[in-house]
Amino acid sequence: MPEYNPVNEKLKKQYEEALLHGKHQQKKTVDAVWKAITQFETFTGRQSFSTFNKEQAKGFKVWLEKQTNPKGEPLSLASLRSTLAAVREFFIWLAIHPQMRRHIDPRAAEYLHLSKNEDRAARASKPRSIPTLEQMRQAIMGMPHETDVEKRDRAIMAFLAMTAMRDAALISLRLEDVNLEKMTVWQDPKHVKTKFRKGIYTALIPLEPLFSNIVVEWVRYLREDLKRSPKSPLFPSTEVKANPETLAFEVTGLSETPWASAAAVRDIFKTAFERVGLPYFHPHTCRHMIIAWGMERLNLQEMKALSQNLGHDNMMTTYNSYGYIQPEKQVSLLHDIGYRGEKLATLTTEELMEEYMRRKAT
Repeated sequence: MPEYNPVNEKLKKQYEEALLHGKHQQKKTVDAVWKAITQFETFTGRQSFSTFNKEQAKGFKVWLEKQTNPKGEPLSLASLRSTLAAVREFFIWLAIHPQMRRHIDPRAAEYLHLSKNEDRAARASKPRSIPTLEQMRQAIMGMPHETDVEKRDRAIMAFLAMTAMRDAALISLRLEDVNLEKMTVWQDPKHVKTKFRKGIYTALIPLEPLFSNIVVEWVRYLREDLKRSPKSPLFPSTEVKANPETLAFEVTGLSETPWASAAAVRDIFKTAFERVGLPYFHPHTCRHMIIAWGMERLNLQEMKALSQNLGHDNMMTTYNSYGYIQPEKQVSLLHDIGYRGEKLATLTTEELMEEYMRRKAT
């Protein structure tokens, strides 16, 4: 099998440009598409894309189902679905390409689908484990905070608990983005890596006095003690330098630059939870945690405010993405329904009025 097909490579490069600049997709998304198309080429032995037909599409599906991941396990339905989708979209694009439209039958691309049942199974997700507010507090209380790096790590945990911000946005925040007087954060899309580069006005939600105190102390420490400028990162990366005596790299404090990726934030969460004997909850679960907290305590208007705080224009996005009710809570709520009438029947008039006023207020 040849290492590459020059005509195919040219078309792949044109498609890459179309995705990056025409559809404005991220580089990592395009890299995944390139990988999927390369898998298709491996199956065909680098044959020209112009040979694509229904039989080839069906054959690729069968071949793909027999492939394994790096652990030697069969590919998951989710992996099969995403690979087929990437290859399918590529051939739909080829079908209108000036040089290829006479050769490609777009109807053949429709054969690059899982069955409806498999597709539903691929999109299904198991119940997500999320931290409770108490577990988050326990993890934060167990964190050391003597050095600058330790102070930063603890502030990151508290900040994410209060904002449920995405970790990519977190590491790109600047000191000037935080307003302690109003207890707000402006996620400025000009430099903050928000999803879809949206500008998001975020309140620091006072879930716990502990969290608020840690965040306020951290911001003041950067401004007053370390004399960091407004343009400095809110959460600077760790500075590491070579020690000429030990010939080893050592942590020397905080740098003046942000992290290049959010991997360090995930490590901070992992270490914090494991230190107090809790399972690892990654940073994104803070979004689920704060919505679960809100659904138990907030009225409709407050939930709308919380939804906007996450950067959602539509409340249904919040409920669909993060409003999952844990199985134990689901059963408890439904079992309690049958007893509501009996409970109300035993209340006095005064108690009924008190309950009515409470519900009206919320």
